[in-house]
Amino acid sequence: MNQELLIQNGFDVEGAMKRFMNNETLYLKCLKKMLNDNNIKELRVAFDNGDCENAFKAAHSIKGFVSNLGIETLHRQVHPIVEAFRAGTMPQASEIAQFEQAYQEVYQLIESLE
Repeated sequence: MNQELLIQNGFDVEGAMKRFMNNETLYLKCLKKMLNDNNIKELRVAFDNGDCENAFKAAHSIKGFVSNLGIETLHRQVHPIVEAFRAGTMPQASEIAQFEQAYQEVYQLIESLE
């Protein structure tokens, strides 16, 4: 795993490695699990349907796992989205679109890791 590449892309590898007891294999395995997570799709469907409750659940799940994995770039973006849904309001469509783009970039980065 290329830790420097992750750091350059906004990952808090040092913090994540502490949470993963410096087990790089386990960390990589958990990063790869993100590739099978459906919360980003569920967020989009709920947002498009104006379903604040399910959008909150999906966004909150994403916030939790990106935080644990040290993906700071996504955590910073999803936090205000989660808080908007928590307050019962819909964030701007542009915020969701920007987050989805950032998520896709991280997804592709993780997909390339070995």
